Amino acid sequence: MSVDLQQAAWPVLPPHPGPLGGVRVLDLSRVLAGPYAAMVLADLGADVIKVERPGAGDDTRSWGPPFHGPDATYFLAVNRNRRAVGVDLSTADGFAVVATLARAADVVLENFLPRHLRSLGLDALRDETAAAWVSIRGAGSDGPDGELPGYDVMAQARSGLMHVTGPADGEASKVGVAIADVVAGLHAAVAALAGVVARDRGSAAPRVEVPLLESTVAALVNQTTAALVGGADPVRMGVEHPSLVPYGPLPCADIPLVVGAGNDRQFASLAAVVGLPDDPRFVTNAGRVVHRRELRVLLVERLALKPAAEWAGLLAVAGVPSAPVQSVREALADPQVAGLLVETTHDGEPVTLVGSPYLVDGVRPAVRSGPPALGRDTDEVLSGLGLSGAEIDGLRTRGVVA
Repeated sequence: MSVDLQQAAWPVLPPHPGPLGGVRVLDLSRVLAGPYAAMVLADLGADVIKVERPGAGDDTRSWGPPFHGPDATYFLAVNRNRRAVGVDLSTADGFAVVATLARAADVVLENFLPRHLRSLGLDALRDETAAAWVSIRGAGSDGPDGELPGYDVMAQARSGLMHVTGPADGEASKVGVAIADVVAGLHAAVAALAGVVARDRGSAAPRVEVPLLESTVAALVNQTTAALVGGADPVRMGVEHPSLVPYGPLPCADIPLVVGAGNDRQFASLAAVVGLPDDPRFVTNAGRVVHRRELRVLLVERLALKPAAEWAGLLAVAGVPSAPVQSVREALADPQVAGLLVETTHDGEPVTLVGSPYLVDGVRPAVRSGPPALGRDTDEVLSGLGLSGAEIDGLRTRGVVA
């Protein structure tokens, strides 16, 4: 060792506002699921330190275009509200830095392959720390593929999600966002919170695996239950719902409008608004599911008479849920979404991002700091661990930190 470090230390900041203020999270993950989990915790007040490889950093920094400054916008989406250090874990000094932080952390997040965890010595570190250790994996270690890598699109394919997504007469399709990663990230955040609660109650913090594949299978909810209990393998139905009719987009005079009749009362109100004739086939949801094709023809015929916004107004008065099919940019301009957008900075320039969807005591969590440049907080964090400027410079010269 060229530097002396405590067995456990954390560069202390005043607790951030929020219910997780004072909770210390060491984020050793990269790409999406782990950083997403860390962002959820950070938005709620946790102090997150993100560790990246010197030189390259998180893979998503280069996942562009589009870019904002040197980093891809993909990286900006899930890396706010954290301190960033560049540390080479494969070196003795770099590992010592991470070990010092891990021993002082309340939560450690990582998504290393099991073999990489072992080769770096992180498995032994995991077993000696008191932190809640959350490992995001491609698949669970209780199955035959627990050692293998996992990626969102493969999880969507293997889980059955891709099989039930897309047009009924077309090819299987992935969801338009990396939903397997997002779901796994949310599960990882919940697992981290469970660990914090366990520690607060005096119990040993758990070691939790969050597998990408199994998280995606679990996210299929009613589709998997239909297969297990109902005995039929769900199929692609395009934009239609397998169990509710109508419940999806219908063309109007201009753009499609999603109409959702979740019960028979709502359907009766819908029928009255659009002027459908009484028909015993459509009185119950079960009947509407059986006769969905005939009902769709009648609804399309009626809805074609007015633009979507006019129908939406009439349906709202009648208590029938509806929503226009908007582009992403249209959704971001929606007045209801205005409070979700936040202004921050990245690379010294202003940038607008989507913030936290939570309302905590009626207020959305603030963005305390924008997505960091690689190694932005290395000096601050290392000096907070007790290293001198000369020691930090020495580590940087040898490529141990960035």
